[in-house]
Amino acid sequence: MSENTTNNKAKGGDKSSLPIGIRQKNHLNIRCVNGQKWVGQMFRRPDDKFCTFEDELFGYRAALKIIAVTYRKRGILQLSGVISTWAPRSENNTSMYFAYVLARLIEKMGIQKVDDFFMPEPCITFKDFYVSLIHYMAMVEIGAENEKFINDKKISQAFDMLFPEDKLPLK
Repeated sequence: MSENTTNNKAKGGDKSSLPIGIRQKNHLNIRCVNGQKWVGQMFRRPDDKFCTFEDELFGYRAALKIIAVTYRKRGILQLSGVISTWAPRSENNTSMYFAYVLARLIEKMGIQKVDDFFMPEPCITFKDFYVSLIHYMAMVEIGAENEKFINDKKISQAFDMLFPEDKLPLK
């Protein structure tokens, strides 16, 4: 689902030079799929490859639903599986993507033992884990130089919309 747009930098406030994920309030570059209408998704032009959302809150919500619900139901429970499904090798440097996100999660969460399982340590809430995961994936998608556009409060709100009790559906 990725289109690495790190070469597009804002110059003098010209929004057209920002990465498409920022312009379309879709920081994780979720592709439009015929028949799929996300909460907060705006009208799709026929030439749009990626969804456009009213607010990035809804883009974060869609990403969380894909990763925390759909992927889990499909049995994709490892971070490497999430990244390789989200950003397939045919379109991305999946190894770099995985290494970047994993390193940031280790640094942020203070996890000493790193295995590739997509479950946070017992001392970390699912919400904290997923907010961080979405944040770091967005950094890869829109470019780390655009981190100022990533809003953890909105990622947290999106999580609360889907999982009000900080509990993920088991299946």
